[in-house]
Amino acid sequence: MNAAQFSQIMLAPWRQRDRSAPWGRRLIAALAVIAMVASLIWLPPAAAWRVPVGIVIVVVHGLWIAVGASLLEQNHPHAAHGVPGHLRALRRAALLGWALCSGLTTLLAWLIVPDIVHWGVLLLGNSLVVTFLLWTARLWWLWLLLAFQSPLAGVFAGKLTPLWNALAALWQANPHGMLLLALLVQAWLVTTALGDGGTKHQALYARQAQRRNVMRMMSEGRQPTAASWGRPIEWLFSPLMHLFSAWQRRLLAGADNTRQRSVMARAEIVLHGQQHWLKQLMAVGTIATLTLLSFSAVCFIYDISLATIFQHGAIGMSIGLASAGLSPGFALPASLWQSRREQALLRLLPGMPQGTTLNRAVAARQLRDFGFSWAFTSLALLALAKGTDNSLPLYLPLAALPVAALALTRRPATLRAPTALAGVLPSLALLALAGLLYLLHQLGTPPWAVATPVCAVAVTLLAWRWRRLVAAPTALPAGRLG
Repeated sequence: MNAAQFSQIMLAPWRQRDRSAPWGRRLIAALAVIAMVASLIWLPPAAAWRVPVGIVIVVVHGLWIAVGASLLEQNHPHAAHGVPGHLRALRRAALLGWALCSGLTTLLAWLIVPDIVHWGVLLLGNSLVVTFLLWTARLWWLWLLLAFQSPLAGVFAGKLTPLWNALAALWQANPHGMLLLALLVQAWLVTTALGDGGTKHQALYARQAQRRNVMRMMSEGRQPTAASWGRPIEWLFSPLMHLFSAWQRRLLAGADNTRQRSVMARAEIVLHGQQHWLKQLMAVGTIATLTLLSFSAVCFIYDISLATIFQHGAIGMSIGLASAGLSPGFALPASLWQSRREQALLRLLPGMPQGTTLNRAVAARQLRDFGFSWAFTSLALLALAKGTDNSLPLYLPLAALPVAALALTRRPATLRAPTALAGVLPSLALLALAGLLYLLHQLGTPPWAVATPVCAVAVTLLAWRWRRLVAAPTALPAGRLG
C-alpha cells in the first residue's frame, strides 16, 4: 500500500463530510480554542500549558473515532470478498493509523506527566484506548458496557486487587516483553475489527448500516421507531406499542369535538409523533427498569449495596437521568417539522382551534409535556443528590429552565429543517450551564444566589417569547415561512 492509497482511505471521512452544515465542526473547534486560550491566561503557569495538550489528545481520539467509523463503512462485505487487495489495504491502513494515533497520544501524554508514569505504561494505556475506540465503531454496546462499568469500578476495585497485583508483578519482571505482547494482541484486534466478507460480516455490516441510518434520522431531527433499531429492540418495545395502541383507541372512543382538550390530545399524536409523551414515558421507564434490574443483579451476585453503586456513579447517573428525562422535551419543535405535511389536514378537523388560539394550544402542549418530564426528572435527581451527598444533580434541572424557555417557544411557522447541531445544541447548553452553576457553587456561592437569577432569566424569557409566539403567524403547518 502506497502513500496515495493510504491517504485515500484515511481522508475519506473528511471528503465525505456534510458541507451544508459546517457549524457543528466550527463550534467544536471554537470551544477547543477558547478553552486553550482561557487556560493559558487564567491557570498557573505550571498547569496552563498542560490543558491545551490534553485538549489536543481528546481531539486526536475524536478524529480516530471518525476514521474508525469510516474504515468499517468502507469494509463492505462485497468489496472485502470480491475486490483483490481491498481488505488487505484497509487492514494495513487501520494498523498504521492505530500506530500513529497511539504514538502521538503517548508523546503528548508524556509531555504532561514526564516523570510520573513510565513511558511504556503510557504507550500501553493510549494504545488500549485507541483499540477500544475502533471496536466501539463495530460494537456500539461497548459504550453501554463502559457506562455500566463506570459506577461499578470503585466497587470492584477491591475484588480485582489480586489480578492487578499479578499483572503488576509480571510487568515488573519483564516490562518490555509484556509491552510487546500487549501491543501484538492489540494489533491483532485492530485487524480483526475489519471483516473478511463472510456470513457473519454481512450480518454485522447490515446492522451497522441500520445504525447509521438511525443516527442520520436523529441528526435530522427525526425520532426513529423501535423497528428502526432492529428486531431485538422492536421485540423489547412491542408490548409498549400495544399499550399505546390501546390508549389511542380509548382516546378516540371518547373524542369530543366541542372540547379543545380532546381535540388537541388527538392532534398531538400526529404533531409529536415518536416524541409523544406516552411513548417517551414508556421508553424511559423501560430503560430505567432494566438499569435498576442490572444493578440489583450485580448487588445480589457480588453482595454489595445499591447505595454504594449510586455513590460511585453519581455524576454519570445524573447526566444520564437529565439526558433521558429532559432532552426529548427539547426535541418537540423538531417533531413539528417532521409532521408538517399532515398538519394542513389537521387544521380542517372539526373543533380544531385557529389563529392565535392554535398558537397558544400548540405551545401549551409542548410546555405541559416538558413540565411533567422536568418535574419527575427533578425528583429523581433530588433523590440522587440527597442519597449521594452530591450537589451536581440539583443544578441540572435548574439549568434546564432557561434552555427550555428558549427551545420550546420558537414560532412553529418559521421553523427551519433540523440539523445535527440544532438537535444537540439544547442538550449541550444544558450541560454547559449546569457545569457553570456547579462551579459557582464550588466557589462558595450560596444556592439561593445561584438559583434566583437563573429562575428570573427563565421567567423573563418565557414571558417575552410567549407574547411573540401568540402574535406570530398561525402555527400550523410548521415551517411554511422558514
